[in-house]
Amino acid sequence: MKLKRTLKRLIENLSLFVLPLLIVFIVRSIGLTLRYSFINISSYRKARTAGNCIFVFWHQKFFPLLYLHSNKKVNIMVSHHRDGEIISRVLKLLGFTITRGSTTSGGIKACLMMTRAIKKYDLAITPDGPKGPRYHFSGGAITIAKLSGRPLLPVGIGAGFAKYFSSWDRFMLPLPTSRVNIVFGKVHFIKQKTEENSIKDYFANELNELNRVAESF
Repeated sequence: MKLKRTLKRLIENLSLFVLPLLIVFIVRSIGLTLRYSFINISSYRKARTAGNCIFVFWHQKFFPLLYLHSNKKVNIMVSHHRDGEIISRVLKLLGFTITRGSTTSGGIKACLMMTRAIKKYDLAITPDGPKGPRYHFSGGAITIAKLSGRPLLPVGIGAGFAKYFSSWDRFMLPLPTSRVNIVFGKVHFIKQKTEENSIKDYFANELNELNRVAESF
C-alpha cells in the first residue's frame, strides 16, 4: 500500500514537469500555423491609449490567445487547485506573469491583487473560469475595472476549423492552419457607483455576440 502511494506521488510529480512542456509544445506548434484576423481593431487601439487594459473572453476560447500574446507583458489569474498548478507552469513557460487566486472564490482579496498587477501588465480574465458555469459572467473583472480605473475590453474569438472537447467549457482547440478571428468589443470604463449585478448580463450578452460574429466569418 505504501509503495502504491509512493508510485502515485511520483507520477503526479512527474506530470507537473512533463505535462507543461507537452502543452507548451502543442501551443507553439499549432499557434505558429494559425492565420489571425482582427475585427474592430480601432476599439483595441482606443483602449490602449488609456494604458494597460483588462481583456475579458470566455474560458472556452483562450487557446488561440496563448500563442498570440506570449511574452507580451500579460498577467493572468490562476486558481490554487492542482490543475491550476499545471496551467501556471504552462503560462510561465510562455512568458505570462501569474497571480494565484480566484476572483470568484477569493473575492475582494484576489481583485485587489489584480488591481496592483495592472499597474505593470495587461490583464487577461475569463469571467466564467476556472470551472464555470460556461458563459456565466462573474463580477471579478468589473470590480477590478472599478478599482483600477482601467478600461475593460470584451473579446470574441472564432476558428474556421476546431475541435471542441466535452469539458465543462467545451474547450476549443483550433486545428493547424485554421483561420482565427479576433473581434474586439466596446471599450468600457466602469464608474465607481456602478452596481455589478446590473451589468453582468450586459457583458455576457456582448461576449456572446462578439463570439457569434467571430464564428460567422
